[in-house]
Amino acid sequence: MKKYIILITSWLCVLLTMLMIFCFSAEDAEQSTQTSGGVIEDVLDTVLPEDKVTPELVNKFQFPFRKIAHFGIFMLLGFCLSNAFNVTIKNKWYISYPCALVSGVLYAISDEWHQNFSLGRGPSFKDVLIDSAGVAVGIGCFVLFLLVLNHLKNKKPII
Repeated sequence: MKKYIILITSWLCVLLTMLMIFCFSAEDAEQSTQTSGGVIEDVLDTVLPEDKVTPELVNKFQFPFRKIAHFGIFMLLGFCLSNAFNVTIKNKWYISYPCALVSGVLYAISDEWHQNFSLGRGPSFKDVLIDSAGVAVGIGCFVLFLLVLNHLKNKKPII
């Protein structure tokens, strides 16, 4: 029973991450700019004096912040996919990690295609590359997580 709970929880994390990505992609261009602008403004408010945060400064950070956000959310997806496939395929890393990578890249492609249907937004090959790199780094983070966890438990590496 415990294995099924872990399996279901692992795939639920994947689905929730995909849903979060889907919701962000469904925003039109104006909503998306407001969402990222609000986060940027909050971050700048914590590190700069209030009178130094201007709309121009917030606008200056839009592009890099959005690319970092793409990378980060897909890194989370890569981590979750690695875990879910690892649990499902019973620790056969030579199958689970390529499955996680292919699934993440396909979701990145579908995410960019989905943006076609959002007003003022469109697909970007550059974003697919950024998203795919995020998935790959997420898989790498999962592998490191397992190595550290295994070392703490058994004092020997898993690979």
